[in-house]
Amino acid sequence: MKTSDRIIVYGVGFFIGMLIVSMLLARRSQKEEATVDPWVAHNAEMVAAGAEPLPSGMPAAIYQGQIIDFGYLPNMEQPEQRVWLLNFEESYPYVRAVESLDSGEFSFMAADQISIYLAEGVDVTELKPMLDKLGLRLRMFNRKESIAVVGVLNTQIDAVPATIAAVQPWSDMFVAAKADDLHFKGTP
Repeated sequence: MKTSDRIIVYGVGFFIGMLIVSMLLARRSQKEEATVDPWVAHNAEMVAAGAEPLPSGMPAAIYQGQIIDFGYLPNMEQPEQRVWLLNFEESYPYVRAVESLDSGEFSFMAADQISIYLAEGVDVTELKPMLDKLGLRLRMFNRKESIAVVGVLNTQIDAVPATIAAVQPWSDMFVAAKADDLHFKGTP
């Protein structure tokens, strides 16, 4: 075989290979575009089931979450807040997004835990009777900072405020019991 024949065979092979790769990439791209993102589908299902969509003005990262519950607090007849429970595959798994209906302000917190700031001289082990009585679980603690992170009572939209209210009879053991607030880059 002459050199010119080899170059022609190489060129034709190269052209056919590029054509096949191009067709495969185009097919893959069309397939990805045709599939519905399961997060978007679930959010659409929740909205269809009565959950309101996330309003504009929230941090962009929030829109990546899957809406797992929605409701009004204290109740639908006298709402003061709209509450969304979101699930994320990465980072914080459960997030509670709250919109105040009076001010329109948003707040974001962990939906599955609260932070308890212990009073001076109180050790985290002294929380055991309270935790046992309420059926709560100590998730982690920092003795140096005197902070205990405790799981919430249930998985409802009011779990964080209900858990904070439930620990109040033991308020002599802590300075504050608060939602585990989340802050996003670029937001106050």
